[in-house]
Amino acid sequence: MTSAPATTAPARPDGGARVPVALGVLTLAVFAAVTAEMMPVGLLPMIARDLGTGEDRVGLLVSAYAVVVAAASLPLTALLARWSRRRALTGLLVTYAVGNAVFAATSDYGVAVVARVLAGLAHAGFFSVAVGAAVALVPAARAGRATALVLAGVTVAFTAGVPAGTALGTAVGWRWAFAGIAAVLLALAVLAATLLPAAPPPAATSPAPLRQVLRRRPVQLAAALTVVVMLGHYTAFTYVSPVLRAAGVGEGGVSLVLFGYGAAGAVGLALAGVLADRFPRRALAVTVAVLVLALGVIGVLGSSAAVTVVATVVWGVAYGALPTLTQTAARNAAPDAGDAAPGLTNATTNVGIAGGGVIGGLLVADAGALVLTAAALAAAGLALALVRR
Repeated sequence: MTSAPATTAPARPDGGARVPVALGVLTLAVFAAVTAEMMPVGLLPMIARDLGTGEDRVGLLVSAYAVVVAAASLPLTALLARWSRRRALTGLLVTYAVGNAVFAATSDYGVAVVARVLAGLAHAGFFSVAVGAAVALVPAARAGRATALVLAGVTVAFTAGVPAGTALGTAVGWRWAFAGIAAVLLALAVLAATLLPAAPPPAATSPAPLRQVLRRRPVQLAAALTVVVMLGHYTAFTYVSPVLRAAGVGEGGVSLVLFGYGAAGAVGLALAGVLADRFPRRALAVTVAVLVLALGVIGVLGSSAAVTVVATVVWGVAYGALPTLTQTAARNAAPDAGDAAPGLTNATTNVGIAGGGVIGGLLVADAGALVLTAAALAAAGLALALVRR
């Protein structure tokens, strides 16, 4: 995300009256995208049984999705800069819908991988376009708040979307959960095409060349921080269902804990919205420290269901703040980079997601070792947060 688009934001139609509507559509789109991305986490055992494979291989569906996003985010951001954001978002949401519909319909693991890859391609371009569109709608001084508002969709996804999908999948089958999110994504594509304001393509703002941006030390540090923190987070979160079950939480209780995790994320998001524009570095360092603490407690005391549930809720507060703060870090490191800054954050986040799925898959048989490894990785991110310029 960058402040550059905010200074060149197109004239608002209807005297700005459509700006709240546009931000609402973007928030809903983020909600649906993250729900679709993370639903396998809550439904992992059921998907594994139905596809005739192991939980570790289903966890790799999250990783394969993330690998595609990490590899394609920056190239797709550059390509989509030639399109209006309304057109780009509409196309990406339709692609999302198709990928999830195919995933819901297949009984073949190979086809499931292809479907997740297709959805991952949509995701690769989505966040750079959505965050860039949000920032372009508001003055530069409110860029952090606009980012927090749109990324509230992430919190709502973890609070309502993923738990609801988990509960629906548990009740009537995981396929219905993915078919439902595919229908929501298709409806949002129609809303995006109808309600988002028309604007010139981002390329018209002449952002700094991507290669030049990537050579900057602050950008490299922000990217490295995002990678290792997300690597730690997703090493544990990709396999949160087995971790919770190992602590004594029943299969039916997993969705309730995920709801608490997501609700706590709303607190973190609210704090990030207040602090991102005023104290971005300190807020990021404290947030990562809380994440490390929560994971460490689960790793050491994870045999207690009560302690694990409480620590998971605290973990949710930290993660609720992270997307806004990492996007803000990228924007501050490269304020002249156009949509490349959110694209870089999207790519590095998904490097962490992909790696976390692989590392967690190797350790899933030992929940304590898994979560302590996650805490150690996130601690490396805390060191970077403390030295970042």
